[in-house]
Amino acid sequence: MCGRYASTARRTDLLEQFQVDDDKADELKGPDYNVAPTKLAPVVISRPPADGPRDADAVGQLRLFKWGLVPFWAKDAKIGNRLVNARSETVHEKPAFRAAFKSRRCLIPVDAFYEWFETDKISEKTKKPLKQPFAFRPTDGSSLALAGVYEVWNDKSLPDDDPAALLWSYTIITTTATDEVGRVHDRMPMSIASDDWGQWLDPTVKEPDDLKPLMTPPTGLEIYAVSTAVNDVRRNNGPHLLDPLPAS
Repeated sequence: MCGRYASTARRTDLLEQFQVDDDKADELKGPDYNVAPTKLAPVVISRPPADGPRDADAVGQLRLFKWGLVPFWAKDAKIGNRLVNARSETVHEKPAFRAAFKSRRCLIPVDAFYEWFETDKISEKTKKPLKQPFAFRPTDGSSLALAGVYEVWNDKSLPDDDPAALLWSYTIITTTATDEVGRVHDRMPMSIASDDWGQWLDPTVKEPDDLKPLMTPPTGLEIYAVSTAVNDVRRNNGPHLLDPLPAS
């Protein structure tokens, strides 16, 4: 799975990278080195402007969405806490994701992601194996555009004109880990190459056979152990979370 990542790019850099106009972008909260489920994080989408005609062409947008997809048919938003990932093998057919995969796909800008390796050491407190966090980031210093889908959920307990009535949420698509990642965890996120961003985001492209080949597992990753400080989302954030552990 992919349950934690770092997203630290500046808003201006994301606008340039994904060719999004300033007026089609939300204000960001600043760098986050410990993005966790239920947090708001930047995603890139393509859809007609909200203030334009229904038949308007889709345009690139940079938005803050909640991590943890809430299907449009859900009765309770809490279901999103369980839908932070979608398997690439079944995303096009699972009820929670298939409608979104058909026409509501997104890119998630990521500088690094974290996974945990189960060690042989046992916690004295929980009596369970201790887990060592690892960071995965491109060796060339570039960023990743992870594959995702998003959804819009209407909270019917609120008035239609209440801005909080619409919840925008997303999930990250994962796949079986490559050999280099598989030494730490058996799943990893999917990414989209820059040449394929347009087709991936295009809501008029709907066939799984046209979309699934665009998803690839990221390669050329630097993999190293980091401090267990990353475990505590509420207390710990900042660039130090990506510092490699000193060699023992």
